[in-house]
Amino acid sequence: RAGPPVGTSPAGLATRGSKPSVLIIFVDDWGWGDMGANCLNAAAVPGAQPDKIDKETSCDTATGRSITPHLDSIAASGIRFTDFHVGAAVCTPSRAALQTGRMGARTGVTSNFQPGSLGGLPLGELTIAEHLKTLPGPGYLTAAIGKWHLGPQGKFAPTARGYDSFLGIPESIDYGCTDTAMGAPDSGCLHWEHDRCPRNKRDTTPLADQSTTCHPGPVNPWNYSIPLMHGVEVLQQPADLDGTSSADGVHLSLRYAQFATEVMRNATAQDRPFFIYMPYSHMHVPIVHSPQYTGKSGRGVLGDALMELDDSVGMVLQGLEDTGRRNDTIIFVTGDNGPPQDQCDWGGSVGPFLGQWQKTGQNGGSSGKLTSWEGGHREVGLVSWPGKVTPNAVSHVLASSLDYLPTILALAGVPLPADRVYDGIDISKVLFNGDDTAGHTTLFHPNSGASGSISGRLDAVRWNNGSKQWKAVYQTGGAPGCGGVTGNATTHNPPLLFDLSTDPGETTALDVSQPLYSEVVAQITAVLKAQMHSVNTTLQSVVNYNTSFADEPCVHFADKSCRTGVPTPPPSPTPPPPSPPPPGPPPPPAPPGAGCNPANWFNGTIPWEKQEPRAPFAHPVTVGTPAECCGLCVTNAGVGCAYWLWMSNSCYMKTEVQKCAPRTAAGVSCGTLKPWTE
Repeated sequence: RAGPPVGTSPAGLATRGSKPSVLIIFVDDWGWGDMGANCLNAAAVPGAQPDKIDKETSCDTATGRSITPHLDSIAASGIRFTDFHVGAAVCTPSRAALQTGRMGARTGVTSNFQPGSLGGLPLGELTIAEHLKTLPGPGYLTAAIGKWHLGPQGKFAPTARGYDSFLGIPESIDYGCTDTAMGAPDSGCLHWEHDRCPRNKRDTTPLADQSTTCHPGPVNPWNYSIPLMHGVEVLQQPADLDGTSSADGVHLSLRYAQFATEVMRNATAQDRPFFIYMPYSHMHVPIVHSPQYTGKSGRGVLGDALMELDDSVGMVLQGLEDTGRRNDTIIFVTGDNGPPQDQCDWGGSVGPFLGQWQKTGQNGGSSGKLTSWEGGHREVGLVSWPGKVTPNAVSHVLASSLDYLPTILALAGVPLPADRVYDGIDISKVLFNGDDTAGHTTLFHPNSGASGSISGRLDAVRWNNGSKQWKAVYQTGGAPGCGGVTGNATTHNPPLLFDLSTDPGETTALDVSQPLYSEVVAQITAVLKAQMHSVNTTLQSVVNYNTSFADEPCVHFADKSCRTGVPTPPPSPTPPPPSPPPPGPPPPPAPPGAGCNPANWFNGTIPWEKQEPRAPFAHPVTVGTPAECCGLCVTNAGVGCAYWLWMSNSCYMKTEVQKCAPRTAAGVSCGTLKPWTE
């Protein structure tokens, strides 16, 4: 548990303008055990068994050595949570949950945005930075540094969502090619060259082998080159991940640290608090590190990349010291989701949260990223603030990245809007008073891309009752593990029930015939029903998941050469316009539905969601062909029908509505826009 209060209460902060500076470090695909302080203390987790702990990626318990000393120093200077969770087990939905304090069932962000996405985090959903910008006066200097993945450009880009500046990449580093994929041959990946960019986008040389021993790729069906953005401008394309193709030799994580320090200096010169959000590209595949880290960790390529990440964090901490801002800055550290277990040795460690029920007797598969097992959403959780948070504190309080927004806004003196429900809570009492009763009693874990369920549906529920930590799991399997094996996708009704206080590895489900099972599941059923009633009767947003590569970030787009440093070719002479053809007879009338553009038909590549036949649609969804389905969407366009999906001989439609409350507007009831089960 956390220690006693230290220093003053949050209401009496003696910081710049009585408002602390804030730094969020958000690591990509980071396992609970991928930080030395967690790795060395994994056996101390309540209920953990020393012989049932995942591989040691960041430490050596035999010698007590950690390869992440800078991250460990943050833990030592503050509080380390053992039971900290994120809002989803995959990139985009987890980032949206952190930024808004709301789950994907409310924001509509339930799956990843792709290159060329036309949409992003709905504009009616407010980021932490947008909230902070409501303060009077100059207020906070804000910056986003790293992987955004909440809409690549335009009105969804970071600089349009409350951030004064942005340096980073629009999406994941495996969403296209780079010149430094897999770090270099030291990775042992036989086919690492396959993720290298061609000289231009017209190079369609087929790849001899699309499967590798270390990264199933290239994950580049878009023929897309990863850009490094400064604001909305392409600074470098493809992004230099390891510093081997830049004139200055600066690798990406070092570039991030340098930019963060520059923001601190600017804020200090202006005597302003800052808010820096740093969603690192590490530890997502392709696993990349600069050559100077090769073999340095003794823990393989993954360990070498962890050391580079840790050194970058150390540079950021040094920037706080150099600018005199360490004591007035509260630091939050977590990751977006657990490790991708389909990457085998290139995926991280879940610590004692093995998801053993899935691993034994269920055809294996993943219990990490994408899943609702603990390894998918239980994360590193650190908070540090010298003089305010007790150092070397360990807390078993149930907490979440959803809590960042309410906590930060409370410290900054920004009230939460009353027009929506937040899933996060202000955990100030936990941080500053050591109150181990001020965390969550319940958390909900959505499907995050595993097959067999709808993305965003709440497939697991955590419910604490005194010393007991219960977890009901309604859906298992469907996510690939090492070797590509995908566990059986299975729906459980009644749910599996685990007692995490004695079984954090989720090894044995409680016998359904026990009276205790019925008592606990009845309680969990009630809280789940209440949550879904809240989702269905309060403000929701819906996301545009459509894509257009005409809008992808690309330098020299005219000749398809998405490379900085490539000379722009001279424009071709413009030919004279052709003579108009003579008028012909009018076309015959089109049959019903024939006017649909086949290019807009669902092609299986976009993670659509089913839409039940309910308001706001003017007609029941009862048609017999894809063309009729598309025509029905056209009929309903006036009330928001934007996309349709023909699946299993049924028609489902998706609406594009930025903000929708359960109130009647213009005679149309918005109501529930997704088939969440109440």
